[in-house]
Amino acid sequence: MQLPTDVRITEVGPRDGLQNEPQNLPTAHKIDLIRQLAAAGCKEVEATAFVSPKAIPNLADAAEVMRGTAGLGITRFALIPNAKGYGRALDAGADGITLVMSATDSHNRKNLNQTVAESMAELAPLAARARDDGLAARLSISMVFGCPFEGDPGLERIRAIVDRMAGHGFTRIGLCDTIGIASPQQVHDRVSRLVQEFAGLEFELHFHDTYGRGLANVLAGLEAGVTRFDSCVGGLGGCPFAPGATGNIATEDLVSMLDASGVRTGVDLDGLLAASDFLDAQLDTRIQSNRWQVHNAQRQLRKAA
Repeated sequence: MQLPTDVRITEVGPRDGLQNEPQNLPTAHKIDLIRQLAAAGCKEVEATAFVSPKAIPNLADAAEVMRGTAGLGITRFALIPNAKGYGRALDAGADGITLVMSATDSHNRKNLNQTVAESMAELAPLAARARDDGLAARLSISMVFGCPFEGDPGLERIRAIVDRMAGHGFTRIGLCDTIGIASPQQVHDRVSRLVQEFAGLEFELHFHDTYGRGLANVLAGLEAGVTRFDSCVGGLGGCPFAPGATGNIATEDLVSMLDASGVRTGVDLDGLLAASDFLDAQLDTRIQSNRWQVHNAQRQLRKAA
């Protein structure tokens, strides 16, 4: 296999992992989690989202989380769906923004109450605004590999969205398997085409593990030329507006696999496992990662050393 020497990970657990949990983690614990992730070497953390508290009550403390994690030396992204959310994120001191939209009208209406065209029109000016405000910016497109309402949107629809948003100045674009339906062959074929056509863009991949294909899809993405991935400590997550969506690929599983393959991530696996253990202790639900197996593998490696 032709694997890269380095992969960059954006940790999305504090946002995507916690947004749909039946238990709302206290603000102080969210802040502690982000601090532990930073200490483990996570350079980018999607800390929260500036969305309607009525729609996603677990993230109603977005401003407090942002203010409580200032000064960590990392890039703290806030997910925002529109211009109003951008203003709130900027006021709270976010370092970066994740702009989000869907590839299908049906999911976009449920998630954002807009058509895809309406979302593109609203988000388009925010790339330039982020540059002026000194914020890192990335665009995440949901349902790239399949939608529970419309099925597979198809490569041409994805290509058209990417082309339009790249024309508005977006240089970093995430392709999201929001319901975990992608297969490695689909990922390789679709992503390879996009990487070849849009050579000036930096693509990143966001996988859920609904059918246990998440890490296999990571390998397909690596073979297709992508070196940026989202992942979630503990493997938690799920979209409240996408029936059947389950957890993200777990950061500890991803880092363990990449470490074993000789691919550098800059993330300390022991520190990451400590953050996963902390999260597990705070939640009533079971962590959705292989952290015990990874813990055991780390112990064996220390004994061998």
